[in-house]
Amino acid sequence: MARKKEIEETGLYNPYELSWGEKIEFPSTRNLHEYGNRIYNRYPARSVFLVPRAILSQFKDKNIKVLDPFMGSGTTAVETILSGNIPYGLEMDPFARMVAEASSFVFNKGELEEIIALKQEIINNWRKYKPEEKPHLSGVERWFKEGDLESLLRMKKTIICIVPDKYQKFFLVTYADAIKPVSLMERQSLKPYISTKYTKVTKSVDESFEYSFNVHFDALKEMSEHVKIGGAIRWIGTDATDFSSDENAIDLAITSPPYINALDYTRCIKVESALCGTIDNIIANELRQKQVGHERRRNQVIYPVVSTLFQPLFDEIAKKDPQRAQTSLSYFNDIYKNLICVRKVLRPRGEYHIIIGDNTIRDIDIPTHEIISSLAQIAGYEHFGYYKYDIRDHRTSIPRNKAKSKIQIEHVLMLRKV
Repeated sequence: MARKKEIEETGLYNPYELSWGEKIEFPSTRNLHEYGNRIYNRYPARSVFLVPRAILSQFKDKNIKVLDPFMGSGTTAVETILSGNIPYGLEMDPFARMVAEASSFVFNKGELEEIIALKQEIINNWRKYKPEEKPHLSGVERWFKEGDLESLLRMKKTIICIVPDKYQKFFLVTYADAIKPVSLMERQSLKPYISTKYTKVTKSVDESFEYSFNVHFDALKEMSEHVKIGGAIRWIGTDATDFSSDENAIDLAITSPPYINALDYTRCIKVESALCGTIDNIIANELRQKQVGHERRRNQVIYPVVSTLFQPLFDEIAKKDPQRAQTSLSYFNDIYKNLICVRKVLRPRGEYHIIIGDNTIRDIDIPTHEIISSLAQIAGYEHFGYYKYDIRDHRTSIPRNKAKSKIQIEHVLMLRKV
């Protein structure tokens, strides 16, 4: 009980009291499901909620403005709301924005009862509705047994027709998490994938939706009991490398940006996203052009300071893979642009905490956190703290050629605007 209270209040540590480079140890977060952190927790590469919780617990003033420029599915936003503060964010993926907003909702007792009644109405009536139009996603049928895609589209139509607007994002996120168990796709994979070795036992639409609803509703109920006033996310853009604000009023920024040669998040959840109506073939292609760390961004104009700093590693990687070298260089260029943008919206002496892992590219170790620290100092920050931790629970998996490809340690950079 004391351990649970410590987790709830402080995230288990005080980052401002750690020595430089100190390594801290987290418990397995698989057993720390609570509040909005449980909402759609299969979203790829979700960050550890204990880090923003620990940072925010040290800010005694409430209603501070907290920005996550790579919002993803909303871990920082949830922690911001739980701590009584105001979440700001940027996120390019419309599905991730929907998940982040659903994770941030709180409802009163009467509204929670209405949500339960709506769920039962959906279960009772979804077979009566005509299916929603099939999404414009190439080859979507191949991921399902005959009839299952049509059943899922019937349920989607039922949700759209029955559920009032204020509850729809919650129900769509619940629906999204029910799709993969119905499908032939493996549950944990960095892309839609059907095993050729094992035959998957799929669930019925009813069974999967009911299970997903119960998990998500429990989290929603806990969240609503813990904090009485929800905090709608203030979106200030979609591109973390190119944004501004009318006022330099952000008190604190916390983020976990993508890695070099990043996961293709759009591909990871493209089937769920398409069935929810947030992407199609055209949108998916556009998102890949914008995703930091994606190879399609390697042709951008590079800042001279970034090129100079990364040149020795660029040359080493280019001997083995010129295109991967250019992708890596473009990644740090994007991070530098992000550092500049965040600094502009931070108040004087505002802080930026960045959670990032180092990378290995073509067997060459890239000290990603050190390079970002150097870029931050060039961009106008002081680096006033640094610590790290082992990644206990990798949220997704896919066969890798070498174990070294999996990032094992995350580093937290504590930066302050000067």
